[in-house]
Amino acid sequence: MPAIRRCLAVLALIMALLAALAVVFLHAAAGWLKGGQSEGPADVIVVLAGSFERSMHAGDLYKKMVAPRVMVSVPKAERSLVKLEELGIAYPRPEVIYREILRRKGVPDDRIEMVAADAISTADEAAAFAARLDSGGMRVLVVTSPYHVRRAAMAFRDAFGGKAWIMVTGTPYEHFPNDWWRSQDAARNVLLETAKIILYLAGGRFSAEQGQP
Repeated sequence: MPAIRRCLAVLALIMALLAALAVVFLHAAAGWLKGGQSEGPADVIVVLAGSFERSMHAGDLYKKMVAPRVMVSVPKAERSLVKLEELGIAYPRPEVIYREILRRKGVPDDRIEMVAADAISTADEAAAFAARLDSGGMRVLVVTSPYHVRRAAMAFRDAFGGKAWIMVTGTPYEHFPNDWWRSQDAARNVLLETAKIILYLAGGRFSAEQGQP
């Protein structure tokens, strides 16, 4: 019995320590997810598919002459939008909106390139750009959402394999507070991104070709 009580006490202590570590991590999660940002001079700005605010920041960076051209990832059409097309219902395609945002930010048409990666994941996008770009010594600045910075950096650095200098920045047009638990959107993004990073580190990769990790 004493041995059992000692084991239970040790187990309770371990659980308490794990709970404390979890609290510390979650408290600092937002800062960790958006950490390591850089907006240094680059050869190309890569805009990941997703929120339109990403293109807005890419336009600002171009105007600051951070890079001479902008490449935009064209997302794979969602099933609901494919069904709209089948019904003949017109809707503004994301790539059209991305381009118009960049135009209004002052980026010339001949400096904008749409990359139809048909991606369903960040890893898919990273692989498409690594195959597209002449990556030898190139400086690539990836623009994404603040909560997505860390995972995007992982995916692009893995895809380019050290052949390019990868920088990642989060658009300031999206609010992502450090006290994320006070915002429903931020809380959702923290929980989802943390789970996705764990999946990525475990080797999980969602691919348009495979349709599964």
